[in-house]
Amino acid sequence: MHHHLILKGLNKMYTNYNMNQLTLDLSTSFSPKENHVAVFIHELVEALQINDPYLFGRPREYDLGAMMKVVLFAYTRETFTSRKIERLAEENLYARWLTQERVPTYRTIARFCVSNDVQELTNKGLDQLTEYLRARNLIDDALFIDGTKILADANKYSFVWKKNTIRFDQMNREKLLTMMTELKEAYALKQIPEGTTLTVDMIDELLTRMELRLDELENEVEATKRLSPNLAKQQRRTLKSQVRKLNAK
Repeated sequence: MHHHLILKGLNKMYTNYNMNQLTLDLSTSFSPKENHVAVFIHELVEALQINDPYLFGRPREYDLGAMMKVVLFAYTRETFTSRKIERLAEENLYARWLTQERVPTYRTIARFCVSNDVQELTNKGLDQLTEYLRARNLIDDALFIDGTKILADANKYSFVWKKNTIRFDQMNREKLLTMMTELKEAYALKQIPEGTTLTVDMIDELLTRMELRLDELENEVEATKRLSPNLAKQQRRTLKSQVRKLNAK
């Protein structure tokens, strides 16, 4: 099979070339090559039967099968961070075919990668995909394993940073913001200090996971505000009362 491109107004484009025009009237019709890895990934994920949006008991913001397809395809293209996977889904024809041109955001990709619901299915898919790639010499096994290890480490929320092991899922908001500032600076300068297990790509992914954790903390604060009675407020009132009694003596 061959891919097909249909160009509208082609002659006009050549006779009146103007890059100040920000839009291009372009329609595409694409068929992947039969032996392309994207075709196998599509068939593999379809066989896993995970496309039901209510499979795990609640609706999803993005099709689970499409997400797994683009993530697995990204791995075969040595792409492992959520931001880079988003870019691949937007710019690569095979990735756009797998997602039917519904590009997930990097945050949606990150939430998918850390979801407990999909871990078993992802591992099953990775095992089968690795066997397929190894048999056809389509990818370096060590590279594939190292890349998936990045996301496996990120899922554990445990890293070594400046010779200290951190678990940012247990951090409060202040500590989280402080570390995010340090990581952003290191990422921008591309300077990784000694004594850390992080790479530049892992820092990029870790920052994304920290953004998600920060969102969780903000939601917890809002939920606490709505609680009635509010345990934190009760404890604060009790403490104030005890202090007043002590001062009165």
